[in-house]
Order: sequence, then structure tokens, then C-alpha cells
Amino acid sequence: MLISSRMRSVLRPVALLAGAMVLLASDGRTASRASRRRNVTPTPTLPALILPPDVSERDRLVGEACQSALGRTAGSVVALDPRTGRVIAVVNPYYGLLHAYQPCSVFKIVVGIAGLSEGVITPETPIECNGGCWMWPGHGPIDLRRALAVSCNPYFERVGERLGYEKVQRYAHLLGLGAPTGINLTGETGGRIPLSVRAQDVGHLSSHAAGIQTSAVQLAVLISATINGGIVFQPQVGPESGFVPKERWRLPPGTVLRGLADGFVSAVNEGSAISAFDPEIVVGGKTGSCSRLGWFASYAPAEDPEIVVVVFLRRGNGHDASAVAGRIYQSLFKPLSAPAVPAAAP
Repeated sequence: MLISSRMRSVLRPVALLAGAMVLLASDGRTASRASRRRNVTPTPTLPALILPPDVSERDRLVGEACQSALGRTAGSVVALDPRTGRVIAVVNPYYGLLHAYQPCSVFKIVVGIAGLSEGVITPETPIECNGGCWMWPGHGPIDLRRALAVSCNPYFERVGERLGYEKVQRYAHLLGLGAPTGINLTGETGGRIPLSVRAQDVGHLSSHAAGIQTSAVQLAVLISATINGGIVFQPQVGPESGFVPKERWRLPPGTVLRGLADGFVSAVNEGSAISAFDPEIVVGGKTGSCSRLGWFASYAPAEDPEIVVVVFLRRGNGHDASAVAGRIYQSLFKPLSAPAVPAAAP
């Protein structure tokens, strides 16, 4: 694990837990005296940047790119290999692992998968957006690709209402929400999926994730499952060499994922995540904006994903979060500019 020299002065390694380094404050404190008196479970003290032990040069570059792109902004970045579930980096685990927040429009991924799998929609099914959306007076007839790209609220409200909450809830659980992922770090939150929702509230939940709470790590697992063929991994912080993936489960037969990727790429190329666009890097993802929270769950290269990056901003929006991810991808994938050719001598 790599940490800055400044952090090294206040943190010291005290134990190894399931292959991931656990760091405590330099005096060994894990909780205040008041917390101990109240018998409250203390919040684990984790470093600002978590990297695998025996870190490779590539892992180090990923961690540095994530940390640099986020800067001093309150939030978190999680980088994960969608092919194995290997966690490459976690920036600010306090926000990305220990606490859960409303995922906003990223939850539309769950509703889209449920709608496709239950036969409520196909990728081509048009749904009328004639108002009540973030864009007045609406998008008009809109299909799944465009609805994901522009994060159309009425589209996913109608899909959720046709499904009913029981099915929306089922697919949320199938995609790993509402329970800890089992990552080999201490203090993980399980988030929250409501036990029940009034029928009149299902639409709003389906478009805005009202009443739902997820962590950045959970969303990294979720979007990985949508692009790796339906494998829900148990994420693990571990070295690249000799890494053994751990599957929690696979999405059941009949789960339909076709049509999502086009929407994810369109979100970056022409939609709500345009601030992550770069003509030399094809990125896919889904933004989320609500309650002054900003999300972007993404992956690259879109044609053969090597890395998932989830950005969470405690105060911001999806546009801001996608800009952070864009800087990360540019740092990792954008080829260096060719050296200038000297002008010919006269």
C-alpha cells in the first residue's frame, strides 16, 4: 500500500486483514473515549488512499490518477477491474466504503435491467416524455439508449410503475445493493433498500432512488455486472499477480443486459456525462445528480472494459463527477502527444 509522506507521519501499519493493510492513528486510537463509554462501534480509521499490497506500477498509476483527479473535493473514487472484482484503488474510503448515500439517477441502471428482463420494455420501446423532466417541456418519445444518455426521469418512472416495487427491489438485491459486498476492508456499510414503498412512490424511487442508499463500492460491483456478462463479484483489495476472483453469484438466466451499453456510451458522447468525453478514449457510464450529490459510475475502454471507475461527490452533481472520471481516464489511457517534428532548415 502506498500513502503520502505526510500521511505516513500520522499513520502506522498495525495489522494485515485478508490481504489488505489496515492503518490506525499513530497513537493507536480507534474511537473516542465518549464512543467507548456509549458502547458505540467505532468508525475504522483508514488511509485516504488504499492500494493493494505488493502494488504494481500500473496500480500505483491508477491510484495516483484517482487521487489527483479528485483533489481536495469531498468525495470518493473507487477503481475496480470488472473482469475479476479486484479493487485497484479506493480514494477516501470514509465516503466510498464506510457510508452510503442516495445513488440518484445511477439507480436507473437497475430499473433498466429489470424492465428489459421482465419484458416491460425492449431497447427500442418508445415512452413519451412530455413534461415533469429536468428538461422542460420534455424529451418527447424516447427509447432506452437516449433515456440513459440524457437521464430522462419520466421514462424510468413509467418503467418502474409498470414493474411494481417488488420487482424493482428484487433486481436491486440481485445487483448487490442493500447488503455489504464482502470487501476485505473493515467497516463496510450495507446501504439500504426499503422493505416496501407506496404504489404512488414507485415512479419517483425508480428515477431518483428516493429512500435508497448505496456506497461507491456497491455501485462499482453493480456496473461491473452489467458489462461482464452478469457476474456479481465479491470485491477484494489484492495484488494483480496471483489474484483469485471470488464470485458471489451470477445474474439468473433470462436477465437481459442488451441495450444498456449503447446508452452508457451515448451518455458520455452526447448526454449527461459529456464532461468525460475525449475523442481518443471511448468511455461509458451513468451519471447521478440529486440532493447536492454527484455520481458517475463508468468504465473504459468501452469496447473492451479494463477498469471501472465510480466517482462520488458529497457536494456536486453528475456533470462534475464525470469530469473527475474524465481526468482519470485521460491520465491512464490517452497516448502521449507525438514529439514535434523540427522544421526543415532553409
